[in-house]
Amino acid sequence: AAIFGFHKESRPLDDPTLVRETIRRICPRDGKKHVIIEDASFPAGTEDDARTYRIHRQPFWLLSSMEKIAMSETAMNHPTNLPLFYKTYSPYADIKFVVLHRSFVETIASRYDFDGTIEQHSNVVRGFMLLLRRFLDSHPTDEMTGQRLWTLVCVERLVTKTHDGDDEQMNLARQHILRYLAEFLGWSQEECPECFSHWKGSSKNHLEVLGADGMAILLAHTRKLEGVWPPVVENALPDQKCSI
Repeated sequence: AAIFGFHKESRPLDDPTLVRETIRRICPRDGKKHVIIEDASFPAGTEDDARTYRIHRQPFWLLSSMEKIAMSETAMNHPTNLPLFYKTYSPYADIKFVVLHRSFVETIASRYDFDGTIEQHSNVVRGFMLLLRRFLDSHPTDEMTGQRLWTLVCVERLVTKTHDGDDEQMNLARQHILRYLAEFLGWSQEECPECFSHWKGSSKNHLEVLGADGMAILLAHTRKLEGVWPPVVENALPDQKCSI
């Protein structure tokens, strides 16, 4: 509720009373370490979503370029304001971000009509890719600890299609990613045999779904993402070098 404004939480993200209540709930003084995992898509939900985001998806994004979307006040606060969230809560809790990257074409093809047309949906998603990249570039390390603040997981490396159907290579890549995440998060447990058991690669024929014209639009948009996405991880492992 504090981060996204769910459950009709209308107080600002950095409201002192909200911060105190949230930290008291998630970090009780019981001598134990507590891990809270929050996730969201950027952008998230619909214009009339029943979930009470402080800022919902905006119709004017459909008519905007990715640059204008990334610079808009509404986008910078949807589904939450990442710089403000980090600034507000980092004095009270260790915060780390894990960026889950999926193929751009697969992402658009999965819900190509979500924002009306393929081009509109691509523009909205690219606007948030640019917004996220700017946040990541401006926050490489944690201000309190000096440690890396974020890392990247290439979803494509977790599925068998990327490894030409070679399950052994896929499982090895999964182990590498798990070990890196455990190190990044400061966790001692590096083994998790069932962690990715329900991960499935896309079975869609993207050309069939998008059509030749749609694919041409996305290929042009992909070229505009060069240098923007995916973000580059310092000293990245081979399995952290994502394709667009």
